[in-house]
Amino acid sequence: MNFEKPFIVFWEVTRACLLACKHCRAKAQTKPHPDELKLEESYDLIDQLRRWNPLLIITGGDPLMRKNLFDILEYLDGMRVAIAFSGTKLATKDKLKKMHDLGVSRIAVSIDGSNAKIHDHFRGRTGTFEMSLKILDMAREIGISTQINTTVTKHNIFDLPNIMKLCLEKGVDMWDVFFVVPTGRAKPELMPSAREFEDVMCWLYDVSRKTHLNVKSSAGCHLRRVEFTRDKGIYNIPHGKTYHELAKSLENFEGCSKEIVAGAYGRSLALKRILGITDGRGMLFISHVGDVYPSGFLPLKAGNVREKSLEEIYRESKIFRDLRNPENLKGKCGRCEFKYICGGSRARAYAIFGDYLMQEPKCIYVPKVVSKR
Repeated sequence: MNFEKPFIVFWEVTRACLLACKHCRAKAQTKPHPDELKLEESYDLIDQLRRWNPLLIITGGDPLMRKNLFDILEYLDGMRVAIAFSGTKLATKDKLKKMHDLGVSRIAVSIDGSNAKIHDHFRGRTGTFEMSLKILDMAREIGISTQINTTVTKHNIFDLPNIMKLCLEKGVDMWDVFFVVPTGRAKPELMPSAREFEDVMCWLYDVSRKTHLNVKSSAGCHLRRVEFTRDKGIYNIPHGKTYHELAKSLENFEGCSKEIVAGAYGRSLALKRILGITDGRGMLFISHVGDVYPSGFLPLKAGNVREKSLEEIYRESKIFRDLRNPENLKGKCGRCEFKYICGGSRARAYAIFGDYLMQEPKCIYVPKVVSKR
């Protein structure tokens, strides 16, 4: 796969948000930025995206803080679109119904704790937990596909089984588990250890096989290695204490057959799961002012859509060309036999080492391939 075009695009339509999340990469503010892309500029951007036909994720900030959001959604007619927004009173049933009518394929809300005490503390506002649950219930009643996004930190690892049960109770179509990257408001001390990353990923593999829940990871590319090696029966890393503790939550699950939805491991209904997509490789991020990045968590600007076409930025900028070729990776990622299906988080490598091509700092796997460099 040469990734000559992106398969997934994240578009931050606004940076405005009513919340103050501890991990927010955007350092969101309560008011829209005065230089946000204007509506006509947004239409031009959509015309450019339409040539690629990627899966488009509308994000923020909180997209619902953008006054002409529904004009944008209407203009996206025919494209594969999902939207992630905050758990606030802005997400009314009427707005969810309108999203459904305009063809939005899935809505996503964040749940970072199984109760209000944990979640609301993380999100910086009281009431967001209950409101997020209400949004999921309203969306299910309307018939729009739902997703829960969860950020894994050192503080909520052992609450993950409870969040998993909440996902099952709410009947969500996808659980997207994000492995925190220290950028924006997120501090390095929020990150679990590499051992804990591995244990959580192995447990997520079990969740995806033993329950009806579809699971994917964000900024956790090495889940693909875990999935591949465990599917083949060649996984050989001993499980740690965290895994064994998490595994207790699945003792009453015996496995199940299920339909795999878009983005989940295996076959997919809307977007085939393509191994190897990571920051800048089959993926890009567009900011509220038109800046283009390999991902929202890798703060190195490749260009701006007000100055160059999106295609020119993706195809010709140095950072995207560097990231598209796994042979450019350094450290153990460069020697790893799984670099074409994984490649590690380039954003986390940059955050820790200051080099987006360095090895994934939160991976315990030791490559079998001996470097020829």
